[in-house]
Amino acid sequence: MLSWRQRVRDLEALVAKQQEIIEELTRRLNSYENPHTPSSKTHKKNTKRDESKPRFPGKPKCGNGGGIELPPPDKVEEHKLDACPDCDGELNQTSMRKHTVIDLPKKPIETVEHRIVQYYCNRCKKQVEPTTHLPDGIYGIHLQSMVVMLKNLTNSHEKIASLMRELGAPSFSAAQVQRIADHFIEKLQPIRNTYLGMLRKSDFVNADETGFRKDGKNGYVWGVFTRSIAIFSAQMSRARLHIEKILPSYKGVVVSDGYNAYDDFEMRQRCWAHLLREAKEYADNEEIDVQYKRLKMLYEHLKLLKAQPPDEAKIVAAKEQLNDIVTCLNTITEGRKLATLIANGGDDWFTALYHQDVPLDNNHAERELRSVVLLRKTIGCYRNHKGKGWIDVVMSVIHTWKLQGLNVFKQLCAVD
Repeated sequence: MLSWRQRVRDLEALVAKQQEIIEELTRRLNSYENPHTPSSKTHKKNTKRDESKPRFPGKPKCGNGGGIELPPPDKVEEHKLDACPDCDGELNQTSMRKHTVIDLPKKPIETVEHRIVQYYCNRCKKQVEPTTHLPDGIYGIHLQSMVVMLKNLTNSHEKIASLMRELGAPSFSAAQVQRIADHFIEKLQPIRNTYLGMLRKSDFVNADETGFRKDGKNGYVWGVFTRSIAIFSAQMSRARLHIEKILPSYKGVVVSDGYNAYDDFEMRQRCWAHLLREAKEYADNEEIDVQYKRLKMLYEHLKLLKAQPPDEAKIVAAKEQLNDIVTCLNTITEGRKLATLIANGGDDWFTALYHQDVPLDNNHAERELRSVVLLRKTIGCYRNHKGKGWIDVVMSVIHTWKLQGLNVFKQLCAVD
């Protein structure tokens, strides 16, 4: 029979083992749920629905239609009767009702044989033929543009090839998808360069980065955005030289999180959304929770200040209030890390107050990087320079067109 001392030692060993398991599980959870996780990815907490509002509001009764915008018809078909279908009697037209149908043509893919007549010029003494604007291969620009849009959605070459075969291109292969992608990487590169030049001249940018492995090795995709331009850059590290290469000698405001790769820019706006998420992680402590609520109130106050012309006295008062929060956090052992994070931001928390269009948060960059995150979930990693070219060039141009409200299919079809 074990002595009580041995039983105590066994229980202590069991508790220590369980504590190790708890710490490991906590570490894994924090890798997914941390202050830098965007709100769209955090687990939704149970919330009570406002019973005063209808569960499915929809369109009010007797509303005029459902708000669907119909394109103009490409053709009009009239459905007529020569006689009454019931009694074969004579008919007089009284009115007409319209029913618009949007559908694919009966044969989505058509094959056109172009017969180019060649001539011999008796004066020039050479053979001539009409000028045509035909692709080098057998697949037309509309089909190629559709392939690029599908790849941007799914990135599965085999699935895209299978769909094309079902639609009427019996020899379409996954390798053909890659050839089309390579073609557009080359053709869209000058457009990407143009947008990059415009981005470098902008008054402010939102910047962020997210992990993306290349052939099994750790890497990152950097994203720099304005309201109308998106630039992605796949790199093998998170070193500051990559953002400096995208924005060399940039003089505008860079809106970002607390990552120190952005510290070398002259003007920087630290993201308040990141700060509040960070502070919320510590809010289980009652004393820190008080300072967290003060931070939220200060943030709301700053949003009001942004709606007004810069008022130096009010800005100085806001800075003093943030410094007071830092002082209070430093008196709490668990709050010193948060205090250091705020103090390291210095005046960068208030840069946006001097620039009307600059936001206080970096939410725009996080939203635009969402497409990269979804691609990462789909493919795991990209393999080579072709995958990098797709991210850097094609994704940058397509997402820029989306930000500008352009029709991506029409823009792809117009690529020379």
